[in-house]
Amino acid sequence: MEKVTSIIISITAFITAILALITAIKKAKKEIETTIPKKIKNQCNIDFEIISRMENLKEILNADRVQLYDFHNGGHYANGRSALKTSCTYEVCKSGIKSFQMYLQAIPLSCIPQFIKTLLNKEEIKINNIEEIKESMSSTYNLKKEQGIKSFYDVIIHNKNQEPIGFLAIQYLEENKVHYKQNEWNEILKLKFFIEENLEKMLVKIKK
Repeated sequence: MEKVTSIIISITAFITAILALITAIKKAKKEIETTIPKKIKNQCNIDFEIISRMENLKEILNADRVQLYDFHNGGHYANGRSALKTSCTYEVCKSGIKSFQMYLQAIPLSCIPQFIKTLLNKEEIKINNIEEIKESMSSTYNLKKEQGIKSFYDVIIHNKNQEPIGFLAIQYLEENKVHYKQNEWNEILKLKFFIEENLEKMLVKIKK
């Protein structure tokens, strides 16, 4: 009798566990179905706002391209060292100018060390003739040369803790274009500060 009771209890427990699992799966599926569209909507709104502001800056500065790069972890090497990288996450181009965003993904920081070190130390790089960096930043020179860049301005983007998380890149296909007036510098700073100040808000919206 005890054996039969034990079997019944075991079967009941098993059925209960199965039902709980099915309920959990249904709940998770429902959450995914309701959450993903919301995340897409939030991401779309954020993307639109950033692109709109970048387009506006491009017009004000008469730039050929404006790009936003993010630093990120690309995994680890065999010795455990983090394979840090950077990717172009947003880009706007003047009409007729080729886009390079899809080619500028997961670039190892170790491929452009002089550029990254200088950018982190000075927090900006202003170049009016790409030939200026041919010897000192040869890999960066080649990378930008492939995009037809002849003059550019790059400035670091920080998070709320003042840690570098990426950089804003303003590019020209002609030399001697980085001579901004005060109102133009102000517009660059406005976009930079917008990205920095809204970073946490963006992340919260995407996660919701």
